Amino acid sequence: MKALVYVGDARVRRLDVDAPQAPEGEVLVQVLQAGVCGTDMCIVRDERPKAEAPMTLGHEFVGLRLDTGERVIVNPLLACGHCRACGEGRAHLCERRQVIGVHRSGGFADRVSVPVGNLVPAGDTTAAQAAMADPIATGLHAFRLGPQPLGPVAVLGAGSIGLSVLFVLKRFGVRDITVTDLSDERLAFARALGADVTAAGIEGSFDVIYDTVGTVSTRKDAALKVRAGGTAVLVGLHSADLAMPAGPVIGGERTIKGSFGYTPDEFREAVGMLPELDTGWVHTVPFEEAEGMFTALLEGRLPPRQVKLQMRMSAA
Repeated sequence: MKALVYVGDARVRRLDVDAPQAPEGEVLVQVLQAGVCGTDMCIVRDERPKAEAPMTLGHEFVGLRLDTGERVIVNPLLACGHCRACGEGRAHLCERRQVIGVHRSGGFADRVSVPVGNLVPAGDTTAAQAAMADPIATGLHAFRLGPQPLGPVAVLGAGSIGLSVLFVLKRFGVRDITVTDLSDERLAFARALGADVTAAGIEGSFDVIYDTVGTVSTRKDAALKVRAGGTAVLVGLHSADLAMPAGPVIGGERTIKGSFGYTPDEFREAVGMLPELDTGWVHTVPFEEAEGMFTALLEGRLPPRQVKLQMRMSAA
């Protein structure tokens, strides 16, 4: 079968690979549509997370169960079910966590073997909406980690995670939302999705700030520009470093929380929200163009027409 494979040396190739076999407890899923995530880009650039080449990428995807024909969305986070985190209901923090498309073959392929417990019915969603379950669930988890804001909130970054956080905030009735980004086009999408203020940088003081970029400077802004007693939720993984003066954090009793992934329940809840998602900022290309598209994305040669890029793998 065809697959888009990370082959090492900052390259991906569309190759013929062996079709998977489903072991006991798993089923084969024919992939319909798959989203490109910043994580995929980091893997190819040999940043965090690390993946061993060759590896078929892709952890945001919707497909058909080949045993029943049901359209399903895949939760890519695999947990052992036995460690302390799993016992506490936090399977996303499993001590032996694996991610489909990072540690084992993912959704940039015709077919994937997936544990039955990681399949969620796609319901009444379009392919573009269904392939957004992972980012929306990530946004939902970040929202749940922070306190319910009573005053203004800010979202740093208007990429797919930033817009997903914005979608969740609006879904739960949060008001007075500022979204920042360096791209005017991305800020236009943020305004269309309901942001009250959009800007290139952050000004003022906020109850909660969600950093979806993950650079040293945006993490510092998130931590120091929440009000005294406020919370910064760090979602973005761009940089490995966290650097800021301790005085304002300690003296202002500001809380800094890391946010990773989502729980299985949050993933299912996010799937239920997808029919309301406006995907005007999602751009879809056929799988035949995947290698060139991904390479152009790595080299920064794709125009920012849309925020999210998805690949159409096969017809629904």
